This record gives sequence, structure tokens and C-alpha cells, in this order.
Amino acid sequence: MNFVSVIILLGIAQGVFLGILLLAIDRGNKTANRLLGVLMIMFSISISGFEYARIGFVGGYPFYGAFASTVIFLFGPLFYYYVRALTENDFQLKSRCYLHLIPLITLIIYRLFSVPFYGSEKVNSFMTQSFDVEGTVIIFIQMVHLFIYIYYIKILLRQHLERIKNSLSSIDKINLRWVNLGINAFVFVFGLIACFSILFLAGINLVQIYVVVIPVLVSIIIVGLGFWGLQQPIIFPPEKETPKNKKYEKSSLTDERADEHSEELLLIMTEEKPYFEGDLTLQKLADRLSISPHHLSQIINDKIGQNFFDFINSYRIEEAKKLLLDPRGELLTILAISEETGFNSKSSFNNAFKKYTGQTPSQFKQEMLKKNNRSKI
Repeated sequence: MNFVSVIILLGIAQGVFLGILLLAIDRGNKTANRLLGVLMIMFSISISGFEYARIGFVGGYPFYGAFASTVIFLFGPLFYYYVRALTENDFQLKSRCYLHLIPLITLIIYRLFSVPFYGSEKVNSFMTQSFDVEGTVIIFIQMVHLFIYIYYIKILLRQHLERIKNSLSSIDKINLRWVNLGINAFVFVFGLIACFSILFLAGINLVQIYVVVIPVLVSIIIVGLGFWGLQQPIIFPPEKETPKNKKYEKSSLTDERADEHSEELLLIMTEEKPYFEGDLTLQKLADRLSISPHHLSQIINDKIGQNFFDFINSYRIEEAKKLLLDPRGELLTILAISEETGFNSKSSFNNAFKKYTGQTPSQFKQEMLKKNNRSKI
């Protein structure tokens, strides 16, 4: 057994282990965990097919070899419903969800007839999709299928980010950035598959590289997705986002009352400084004003022109700028300043600071010191 086989087999074992663990775990978002668990196992089955073909077992069990590459049609639907389960408070799998299995079932039926007819040599091409024209066509169909789901997953993630930014001031653990990273990794892998397929059609056969690179990369993705999936907490279910032109059309908040509450809000922000609380939410701030979260969201969106997340962070950044320029700030690290101004991590502080100032905290401090020194000369 060579080094590549060890890596691939470790990836397969890790995927199966994580999959079973996610299926068995009895806490958190159970539906999301189970969907991710099935996805992990499908990943493992898929890459096991590569190793299965590499070590020559195809001839003995051709149907498994064909099935291992067919499950790629499950990647998109499982990932899509996993993200929905994470971001929708009342998500449930319904009977129409099984319509997404039609491409998978169609390919399985086709291969049930193909495998006995073509034998183990044909199954080997199923495992290394770019071996022949037929395999290349199938993998391109699978790629288009997956990219359609990725497109809709990206929409779900964008809508989710907009919702949580209208309700929470800290989104580090629930922004699902790791899901986006996983999606981008798969886009990269399938992009490589496309390149190998195009080269094959052009007469350049790089199968020996293909059957090593693709399963190794997928093994790495399996470990990453499984790890982050296990760490993912239950996401706070914010209000359902609606189009801006319709969002507040039935609101009972009058313009006059909105102006009054807007003044009260700005006064509270200046005098009480609730933004120092790292876990500040729309609900908590609305309670201080004795108004509904919906009305507060309307005031921040319409009167101030920001979402809740940006509104709170703008105050935090102003306080951070003062601390960075204050002599007392010399004794504080960047991490200490981020914690003192309400940020829950140094990375979120750096990102927010750069968004509002165009500089990192360190760059901002150095530039201000230079300006002060020049003014003294």
C-alpha cells in the first residue's frame, strides 16, 4: 500500500466516522447534523470508488464501482438541504424533496443495464470519469447539476447573512463562512475535473494524476466540512427577510413616532453605550427603548440607513479609534481593545475596522502617530 492509498483510505475512514457520529449525535440541530452525516458518507463512498479501481477490485464487484461515482448526484441536494436546515427555524424534509433524486435514480437505472453489458473495463471508466467520451459527458452533467445547487446555496447564504445582520451584533459563529469555503473548495475540485476531461478530449490522458489528485483533495474537504459541521451551534432564527419595498409597508410605526424613537436610540447609544455588550441583539436593544424589534429594525434601516450589525459596529469602531489614540491604549493589545469595545474575536474586530477605516488597527495607529509627530515639528 503506497502513501497516496493511505491518505485516501484515511479520508474514507474519517468521512464514515464523522458521518456516523453526526447521524448518532443527539444534540443541536438534529436535521442538519443528519443531512451532513449522510453527505459525509456519500463523499466517502465516492472517493472509495477511485481507490477501488486503482487497486483492481472492480472486476469482482462491478456494481459497487458504478454506484460509487453515481452518488455525486447526491452532493448538491444534500448540501442544499443542509444549509436550509441550518438557516430555517422550522425546516422539515417534505415528500417533494425526493424529486431531487431523479437524476441519481436515472443514472443508476442506466448503469444497471450498462455494467453487465460492458463489464469491469467499463466500470473502471465510471470511476475515472475522463477515461472515455461517455464518462466525460456524465461528469459534465454532474458538474452542471452541482453548480445549479451551488448557485441556490449561495443565495441562501446571502439571505441568511442579511437576516442575522439585522438582528445580531456578533455573527462570528453563525455566519456560515466555512460553508462558503467548502463550496469554493468543491468548485475548485470540479474545475480540475473539467480541466482533466477537456484535456482527455484533446487527446491528453492524465488519468494517473487524476485518480490521485481528486480523491486526496476530496479527503481533505471531508475532514474540514465534518470538523466545522460538528462545531456549528444552533443558529439564532432571525425574522424572515422580505423585499425592502414591502418589508415595512404594513408597519404601525408612524413617521413621527419613528423620529422620536430614533432620537431616543441615538441618545441611549451615546449615554449608555450598550454596544460594549458582546452579545447585544436587536431584541435586547428594543427592550431598552420599550418598542418591538420589528419597529427598531425599521428605524435603523429607514431612518439611519444601516442594518443592525453595521449600526452597532460603527459605534464600536469609533470607541476603538479613541482607545488606539489614547495614551492608555499603549498598554492595551489589539485583542484587549477588541474585547473592550464589544467584539468577540480579534478577527471580527480587524475585519470591521478595515471596513470602516480602510486600514487595520495597527496601520491606523501608526498613521495617526506619524501625523501627530509631523504636526509637532
